[in-house]
Amino acid sequence: MLKHKKLLGKDEFLTPDLALYEITNSVWKHQYILKDLENGLPYISILYDLVDSGAIKIVSPNEKILFRSYDIAARSKASIYDAIFIALSLETNLELKTFDKQQTEIMLHETKLQ
Repeated sequence: MLKHKKLLGKDEFLTPDLALYEITNSVWKHQYILKDLENGLPYISILYDLVDSGAIKIVSPNEKILFRSYDIAARSKASIYDAIFIALSLETNLELKTFDKQQTEIMLHETKLQ
């Protein structure tokens, strides 16, 4: 059952498929390593509900996005994992939504190069 219906209909998010693994790993880390979360499964369920409902659209990066990610990572010395989000944003002309300061700075730099 979708627990956060208020998120639906407002914004749709497009994200590379690796985000599912990153988010799930983060929840796992908080439960089992940091021990500041008692049960991570409800969070994973919410994530899945958002994907299943279409509020979060998962994409597998194509060759063009992978090449662009590689170039961005090379220029910025960032990981491919970070660069893929930036490349996807640039290729789709969608706003990058992130709390990551380094990603934001790289995105600003990349938009100036266009």
